[in-house]
Amino acid sequence: MRRVLAASLYFVACHPPATPVVPAPTPCADGRIGKVSIEGGSAIDVPQLAVLEGTLDDPARTDRIAKVSTDLLRARGYAHANIVVTRQAGCGVELAVAVDKGPHFRIAHIGFITDDDFSEEVRVASIEDALGTVNSIGGAYVEDRLHRALEALRLRYIDAGWLDVEIEKPLEVYDEPRGEIVIAIPIRAGQRFKIGNVVARGGRRSTRAAVIESLGLRGGDWYDGAAVRRAVSRARRELAEHIDLRVQVATDHKSIDLEAIVGARR
Repeated sequence: MRRVLAASLYFVACHPPATPVVPAPTPCADGRIGKVSIEGGSAIDVPQLAVLEGTLDDPARTDRIAKVSTDLLRARGYAHANIVVTRQAGCGVELAVAVDKGPHFRIAHIGFITDDDFSEEVRVASIEDALGTVNSIGGAYVEDRLHRALEALRLRYIDAGWLDVEIEKPLEVYDEPRGEIVIAIPIRAGQRFKIGNVVARGGRRSTRAAVIESLGLRGGDWYDGAAVRRAVSRARRELAEHIDLRVQVATDHKSIDLEAIVGARR
């Protein structure tokens, strides 16, 4: 019996107790967000903010997430949604998230106030966002996304020859009882330019003639930037020549002259 007891004591002495496990930081630890309270909504409305509880406090990150949460609410149809986050000392840092979703809207109509003959289909397709759920009929209205889309539409106009086009701020009419928005977009297209002179420089005379023929661009046709780029690519491929194209408004300010530089190097 004494031998068994001695062996047991020897075993314990040679095997010290395991290193104690350090507990994970609690939400009340300094520098961490101990609590996120939401007023005016629920965690479903601002899930990106709700999950900050227990994480390290980073005010700049919180502000960015609040903006993203606001944008997502607006993309769901709450066009006037606003989120304000305030912080206070408590169990660590406590965040108070005030959610004001405002009324829910859907777009009832989008119209363009203009008399130009630019493609209506292209206009509408240019401003639709998020697979037709944002800035489209029946979808949500997101103002900043529409402004970016209208800048892209302006460039489409320029590419189609309306060099002086101006797209003004959209006019919005809200019908809160019906939960609808009507949007009108004023466009001042101005003059549409045609192709003026089409010439080639450099290389042999026969090469210049072949370039003009391969380009297939004719003076008097409406200027189309996409068609011009396709023509240059085709001529380079067919003639195995390096061709640069200079595009400039003619001196009469009524047409666009095209000058193909043959054999040019970038």
